[in-house]
Amino acid sequence: MKKLGFILLAAVMLLALAACGGKDEESKGSSKDGAIELNLWTDWTEDRPENTLSKDIIAKFNEEHEDIQVKIEEIPHDQYETKLRTQAAGNQLPDLMRVWPGARTAPLAEGGAILPLNPIIDNWEGVIPDSILQDYAVDGNYYAIPGNVSITSLIYYNKEMLKEVGYDEFPATYAEFKELVKALDEKGITPIALGNKAIWPLQSVYISTIGDRFTGSDFLNKALSGEASFEDPQFVSALSVIDELTKMNAFNEDMNTLDEAQSRNEFIKGTSAMHFAGSWAIGPILDSVENADNIGVAPFPSFEGGNGDQAKIAGVAGGGIAVSSQLSEEEQEAAFTFLKYYYDEELYQGLIKANIIVPADVEMDDSIPQIFQDANSYVKGGLAPVYDATLTPELTDIINNGLQSITLGDKTPEQLAKEMQKEAESK
Repeated sequence: MKKLGFILLAAVMLLALAACGGKDEESKGSSKDGAIELNLWTDWTEDRPENTLSKDIIAKFNEEHEDIQVKIEEIPHDQYETKLRTQAAGNQLPDLMRVWPGARTAPLAEGGAILPLNPIIDNWEGVIPDSILQDYAVDGNYYAIPGNVSITSLIYYNKEMLKEVGYDEFPATYAEFKELVKALDEKGITPIALGNKAIWPLQSVYISTIGDRFTGSDFLNKALSGEASFEDPQFVSALSVIDELTKMNAFNEDMNTLDEAQSRNEFIKGTSAMHFAGSWAIGPILDSVENADNIGVAPFPSFEGGNGDQAKIAGVAGGGIAVSSQLSEEEQEAAFTFLKYYYDEELYQGLIKANIIVPADVEMDDSIPQIFQDANSYVKGGLAPVYDATLTPELTDIINNGLQSITLGDKTPEQLAKEMQKEAESK
């Protein structure tokens, strides 16, 4: 309800904004030397490779375009969205602004505060899959281009350990995967290092993709709106995977007392054959293992009988840059020129070198580790919704705690599904 209330409030404010119309001509427009000046709000205050890269590209753009100058205003992340909402309500949005997908962009788009990028969207045809661009789509219009992608569901594995039990390639199906788990357990090797102390990994890393394999990507929104039920047999089947793997001794016994980073370190030390995590683990794993060539990465296996697209992987598009709808036609063209320059090869290659997954199909040279190249290739199959980025906070708490209870034998998948449906119906 809190999330819904925020969205409705933001939408109301922005509808009022659109009705006001007009633009503060004194604060926007051309600079004294005749160049079109565009103000860009960002949250790039922290010293991170991606922030430095972005600012360097903008500086280069300004040098190469005397007729267009992009001026950056940096706002701390924890203050950024509050300021954006406040300024939107007062019709004081900047020319360009950092935004994030889904419910965080929709109110701005629905209120008419930002401009559709449809006139230039073909610029990324064949470069960024439409399934990823859809993260910034509202009612058929595109409002931003993603710079990066955060994947939550990857399987990292020790190649030598898998070879010990007869696997030269990672299993493609869940049935084959269970045979691998069984073989590792019989060999005395812990199959999967899991750290679920914070109770989110089983939900975000595991069920976000497993659930999508079974139910399809439209299930969560349908369940939230009452068009579907969390007691759907396909969703129960997804929850049952966690129950089945637990009973197969797939996880370390102390899974609920280790945090995510600790379990990753156990994998790095070689005490388990696999570790399920997101793209955030690529850098720490590559930086810590003695032989990076011995580490492979795979997508989740396919599930026979599932209704979902078996190629999708759970993840979310990263931040993009939106354009204010209050710009003049000349300023809009300048903004479009900037976006086409910014979201190009230099940005994506720079992010890749920082071990950041990108949505674009770009060539990678031999200096890029194979594990990263493989992980990045999986986004081509499209993104499945991440559960805790889609569910209400109340439902997120229920599934997080419920999945842990399943591993402890305190709750069945059917009981958890029923509990989630009861919460959904209470709204």
